[in-house]
Amino acid sequence: MGIRIVADSCCDLPAEIIKDFNIGIVQLLVRFGERVYQPGEISNNDFYRLMEASPILPSTTQPALEELTRVYTEALSDGSQVLAIHFSSGISGTFQGAQVAQKMLDNPNLTVFDSRKASVGCGLMVLEAARMAQIGHDLQTILERLEEMRQHLQCLFTVGNMEYLIKGGRISRSKGTLANILDIKPILHFDRDGYIMPLNKARGHKSAMRKLLDIMENQGADLSQQTVGLSHANSPESAEYLQRNILTRFKPRELIVGEIGPVIGAHVGQGTYAIFFES
Repeated sequence: MGIRIVADSCCDLPAEIIKDFNIGIVQLLVRFGERVYQPGEISNNDFYRLMEASPILPSTTQPALEELTRVYTEALSDGSQVLAIHFSSGISGTFQGAQVAQKMLDNPNLTVFDSRKASVGCGLMVLEAARMAQIGHDLQTILERLEEMRQHLQCLFTVGNMEYLIKGGRISRSKGTLANILDIKPILHFDRDGYIMPLNKARGHKSAMRKLLDIMENQGADLSQQTVGLSHANSPESAEYLQRNILTRFKPRELIVGEIGPVIGAHVGQGTYAIFFES
């Protein structure tokens, strides 16, 4: 019994964490033209290679109602309370779909929660909830901690190529083209309502990574006592640089490193990297 945690595939947690805590995963899918890739059909590396070579911009789908109800029903089947934590309603309809599924199932043991974060930012909240559930905290205590994280968790990222933000309509072509010409890297973040907003900018790749670390130093609250996060879109060199510097500079209690999967990757492109910490 107890409390079961459900997340979606955009939490970007390492597979071993998902397995160790028996976290249910609602799948979001990615499409190239008429081809829809099911979970496990394409690796992250192959996806980004295809994305670079394809003249077609991939699109993504929020989880079908059948997928949501299937995962929720499975988690509820042993009588457990189920807490489903989904990525930001500010950039996806997943949470709204979760609310519809909750009403359909009409089970008092099911609670859905909008993280207002994405990638490992959402993943850190999922992991915290799973750990608290494992040691016996009740649902209200877990929700109070998640609310605290939602208010204080910073999600900062830089995209590898502005072209995908331009094609996806998230930035104007004129601004994006100018940024590419001048090698300006916008530093973006999730605001408290879960929307992507500009925060800062840097000139060049290395400068952007250094600025991310400086912001982390200025805004982080007692980083040595935190579990912090890092994710990247097929950019292992950037991830290694950030990981090394985070560990030596801030000495966090724990660092979770995840790969940005195809669904988020379809919108930000290869070379994107992100850091996550509480302020």
